[in-house]
Amino acid sequence: MAFKFCVVMTAYNSENYLSVAIESVINQSLDFKRNIQIIIIDDGSSDHTPDIAHYYQNKYPKNIFVLRNDENYGPSYSRNRGLGHVQAEFVNFLDSDDFITEYAFSKALDLFKKHKEIDIASMPIYYFGSRRGGHSLNYKFEKTQVINLYEKPEYIQLSGASSFFRFSALQNYKFEEGLRVSEDPLLINQMLLDNPNIGFLDGCAYYYRKHVDQTSLIGSSTNHKSYFTSRVDRYFLALIDHALKKKSEVPKFIQHVLMYDLQWIFEIRRINHLLDRQEITVLYAKLIKILSFIDSDVIIFQKSIPGILKTHILLLKKHDVKYLADKNSVGNDKCTHFEELELNRINIDICQIEGDDLFLLGYFTTFTHEPNIQVRINGERTIPVEIISFPQRDNFSLNFNYGFNHNFRVSIPIEEDMKIEFRVDDDISIPEYSHISRLSKVSKYMLSDKFIVRDMDDSILIQKRTTSNTFKNEFRAFKSIISKREEGWRTGVLLRFLYFFYYPAYKDRHIWIFMDLPYRADDNAFQLFKYAVEANDKDIDKYFAISKHDYHVQDVEIMANKYRSSSRMFKIKRLLGLGNQSSEYQKVADVGFDIAYRSIRHRLYALFAEVIVSSNPDNNIIYPFWGNFPFLSGLVKSKTVFLQHGVTKDDTSSWLNKYDKNLDMIVTVSDAERQSFIDNDYGYPADSIKVLGFPRFDKLEKLEDKKEIVVMPTWRRHYTNLSDENFMRTTFFNAFNNLLNDDDLLDFLESRGYRLIFKPHPNLYKFIHLFDRNNDVDFIDRDYSEIFNHSSLLITDYSSVFFDFAYLKKPVIYYHYGKDYHFDVESGYFDYDEMGFGPVAKTSEELRNDIISCVLHDCEMEDVYKQRVDEFFKFNDHENSKRVYEAIRKMKFNH
Repeated sequence: MAFKFCVVMTAYNSENYLSVAIESVINQSLDFKRNIQIIIIDDGSSDHTPDIAHYYQNKYPKNIFVLRNDENYGPSYSRNRGLGHVQAEFVNFLDSDDFITEYAFSKALDLFKKHKEIDIASMPIYYFGSRRGGHSLNYKFEKTQVINLYEKPEYIQLSGASSFFRFSALQNYKFEEGLRVSEDPLLINQMLLDNPNIGFLDGCAYYYRKHVDQTSLIGSSTNHKSYFTSRVDRYFLALIDHALKKKSEVPKFIQHVLMYDLQWIFEIRRINHLLDRQEITVLYAKLIKILSFIDSDVIIFQKSIPGILKTHILLLKKHDVKYLADKNSVGNDKCTHFEELELNRINIDICQIEGDDLFLLGYFTTFTHEPNIQVRINGERTIPVEIISFPQRDNFSLNFNYGFNHNFRVSIPIEEDMKIEFRVDDDISIPEYSHISRLSKVSKYMLSDKFIVRDMDDSILIQKRTTSNTFKNEFRAFKSIISKREEGWRTGVLLRFLYFFYYPAYKDRHIWIFMDLPYRADDNAFQLFKYAVEANDKDIDKYFAISKHDYHVQDVEIMANKYRSSSRMFKIKRLLGLGNQSSEYQKVADVGFDIAYRSIRHRLYALFAEVIVSSNPDNNIIYPFWGNFPFLSGLVKSKTVFLQHGVTKDDTSSWLNKYDKNLDMIVTVSDAERQSFIDNDYGYPADSIKVLGFPRFDKLEKLEDKKEIVVMPTWRRHYTNLSDENFMRTTFFNAFNNLLNDDDLLDFLESRGYRLIFKPHPNLYKFIHLFDRNNDVDFIDRDYSEIFNHSSLLITDYSSVFFDFAYLKKPVIYYHYGKDYHFDVESGYFDYDEMGFGPVAKTSEELRNDIISCVLHDCEMEDVYKQRVDEFFKFNDHENSKRVYEAIRKMKFNH
């Protein structure tokens, strides 16, 4: 063999990432030129991937070899083809959008030299990109070691990319070319059935990129029918058959492999958009067969599956189709392992002090009867709970509605030394707290200005807040955090120390934090922030949180040298608020006080903030310490004001509900919009939904008419993971591509002095190269307010930007060419025909005629639509910011 190692790397449209992956191999501590070969298989890419691959081949002609497939065949075919060119003792399958730390190859070589009995060695996986943290199976890497899987069956290996293989053993196997995902665990565990000894490497890491839009094969696979059909046959059932032929049984470690990957299937709520009724019946029959080879203790062991889903799987395993036919018929029998799965837990979503009351929102899940849920005070007095409806949180697995959720809320007048117990059918139910709850099993207590709310494991205790009580509870919290050492505990301890260190100076400050998206300041929050800065109220400290770096700088800096050290250096810079300022950051700094997003200062201020005012409600964005929230939850006192990003016209309660977001105020623009929040199952009290108008509307005004007709469609979530070829087949692409190349329409517009412009949705840019570019159409990336203020006519399908445009009483045309939107338009309160601000075109001919008619009338909105604008929007006085700001000032804050 010419080399010690060979990296077989498949690459498909990886132009943005490929060089990072290659450089991480070139920069290994093990000398690259002497020891490492790279075989790159370009799997039919349509971008600059082959150019990048050939650049490195020309730079290192003895080490790097490039193959090209004439079309996209998938990783299995490509890897098998690459294996035919290996000239090395050991093989790795690094993915083209990931990278490996510098000592990985040298450590793997040392382990293989010392342990001739192993054919596979693997390293821990850490995520970067849209997700941070370690893989759930990283417990195997507490030290460098060799394990026999018959002795430690839970030490399973699934990833080929994070593994090294002895090539002499690997040559006896091939990747299953009928699989586009799960080809790794199938091959790996076929090998491990022949040799169950495997090595685990400490002191190195594989960095796995998590894409925001799930463009990776694994991330997008659940959107394809084959994930539930051919994958079940060629992976799960094939591995079982292979084990039975080799061992006449399915060994425990194979059961763990099957169940670990099976859980991701059972977690999927709906599949009827991919499979018909008969196909779903066949799928369940195969899943029941697979479960028959998996022992109950293996199902129970899985750390990522919640207890109620494990119960569902156990019931399915034991009662098969009888359970599917009637879930009431089986009940809480012995197979559910009631105590072991902790099904006696009451789940608390929200635990917080509101004035002199303790507010609790939670639920209890059963598999049979309607429970009697009680809150008992000091073991004697019972407080009645209000049963409420949250149908969006019903438990679904592959279209099957399992278990019964019983949602409740209760407000308890606070008394000193009050013990609160939860009872279900007179049995004590132990409280568990969700991530967003202000009480946590880790940090153990919650502070208010008067009281301390303390978790007592099986109950909640309320004490008077004194310096002595605070110190005692903080000592308990510190012991709890240190002893459990859950991920993120170091940051949690640091922030708690800083909180109490700065408490005397910060406790009486009125800190308000405003923010839009972490990298942008162009929405309702920034407009309101500008108004707030100009307001003459020096008692409030106002800050706008925004990243100091441009959007892509984070990944670039983390991977500057492709080592963990550079990742840590970036984190240090971010925590200290160091680095070059982005243009967005400077824009904020020119207005008022800024905070570098997720810096130590931002995190500290967020702990002391009275209110966080945001146009985005997602907790992982508004809380800069969201990953560490359980360590800090009891110190957080802020309320959240959601300014919205766009007018809500569809039912979004599955996302924007009380139990998940816990918003204290939602700003709307109309009575109809407000009523939709009250009528649907969002769970918010009516007085928290306020019609005040959007602050960003204040900067809308009719300026110079540039005689531009703007086309601005919204996005469809189900298009995100399509290939170029499949996207070009969608009605969306063809409808708008034809519109942008309608020669008759474009000739007419030119004759009237108008021009068609196209403003793509941000998620559409990955497909923008597929559109035919007509010289008479401009593709633009201007600010929305500039477009609204200067354009003559808006053409959209379902994008809520039409509200901004219509607010100016400028004409709108809706193009509803088909029903492929991801929201159910018909179930929303907004009726386009009865409430819309312009005509609804169903065909390209209708659309062309509507555009021509509008232009012939000098793009003036018709009176009927002007009346609808007046009826819909409650305010059109450019005082929305003032109303919102005053409403926030009237809120009662926690101290």
